[in-house]
Amino acid sequence: MTTANSTESTTTIAVYGATGVTGASLLTELNRRGIASILVGRNADRMRAAAAAAGTPAAEVRVADLGDHDALVTAFTGADAVISSLPAYVEHGEAVLAAAIDAGAHYTDMSGEQLFLKRVFDDYADRAEAAGVTVVPGITNSNLPGDLLGHLISRRLTGPVEIAMSLVGTKEGNGSKGSARTLLAGLDWFRTGGWHFEDGELRTGGNARRPEMTFPGATEPTSVSKFPQPPVLTIPRHSDVSYVEGVLETAFHSQLGGLSAEIVESLPDEPTPGLSYDFVVDAFGADGRMVRGVVSGRDAYVDSALMAVEAAVRLTDGAAESGALAAAEAFDAEGFLDALAPFGITWTVDER
Repeated sequence: MTTANSTESTTTIAVYGATGVTGASLLTELNRRGIASILVGRNADRMRAAAAAAGTPAAEVRVADLGDHDALVTAFTGADAVISSLPAYVEHGEAVLAAAIDAGAHYTDMSGEQLFLKRVFDDYADRAEAAGVTVVPGITNSNLPGDLLGHLISRRLTGPVEIAMSLVGTKEGNGSKGSARTLLAGLDWFRTGGWHFEDGELRTGGNARRPEMTFPGATEPTSVSKFPQPPVLTIPRHSDVSYVEGVLETAFHSQLGGLSAEIVESLPDEPTPGLSYDFVVDAFGADGRMVRGVVSGRDAYVDSALMAVEAAVRLTDGAAESGALAAAEAFDAEGFLDALAPFGITWTVDER
């Protein structure tokens, strides 16, 4: 297995969406590790420019449109794993996923949408298992920490455990246009808070069970509202939980109210550099004890790319079972989080 500090590899990883903002970080990290990359997309010139900017001008470029399944399968054939980097996976994500499976490649992506993740687990698990490949969706700076921390801290408490989780930015700035397009594509879902997990099933509606969180470094609690964090779907797959909810600062929800296509297209393509963050997971045991896990990073977009590359590389060692898995089902939670330390991504667990 190639690790974060490796410089040579016989692994080949294909990237769909390499010409985007996060795609550039994916290519840079693959190059740093000495991993051969295949760039797949619609525009060969843009892909060659992206490869040159990442220091890999000789990287292979394969043209395939999202609407051409056979071309995508051909483009992914020969890759050990595929990383999908797209906006609005609810609209575009299945094409890359299906083609990667049919090409016999392991798959991961950077989706942040509950609706897409549920589709992956419901509709593609058997297909991936039959193909002998592993699919791990939703590798981002919030989804991956949420799932891995949920796995780790729930085991420190008497179950069944209640979990609340939130992403909090520690630097002001704007996200990318791609992120805004993702929000717009699922706007009603984001506005209403999506699913929470309660007593063995996913449910919609209702308010946050814990409407305040005191974030790291703060002395006063912040008002939070229900938000569709994808680990709501994945943590119950591997941990003894009775309730899981995602929340976000209530102020963010007020901004969603005025989001429109015109506003999205007026936004800058690239996010503010260095959008540092904490992802906070609070677990409450049946005995009244609480454990908090926090992953902190320097740049939400760059870190998501680093996590996705680490996931793809780990998938290529073939240790994970075939099928569609949550991150904590596919990887050793502590080992994965520790592997991110060289990038300035840290994690802590505080028992209270």
